[in-house]
Amino acid sequence: MIDPQENSKQLLAWFRDLMGGIVTHPDAVEITESHDDMGLLFVVRVHKEDRGRVIGSTGKNADALRLLLRCAGGSRDLRAALKIDVPR
Repeated sequence: MIDPQENSKQLLAWFRDLMGGIVTHPDAVEITESHDDMGLLFVVRVHKEDRGRVIGSTGKNADALRLLLRCAGGSRDLRAALKIDVPR
């Protein structure tokens, strides 16, 4: 069995690849990871031109990303959540 640290590293690497394929500025994608008693939280920052692409017009893209992350985390026995950091 793979330890939770290795699972979270694999999940982070997978999610970085996924986000890099969605945005037009993959070098500007920043993903920070934090652990708490609720599970794993990924906070994503992207280039300002890519915000609409990541969030979507009604938030459907963000919801889909959250669903994919939850499912991928669940297959690795991790509870994963996503927050998209949008500075004003």
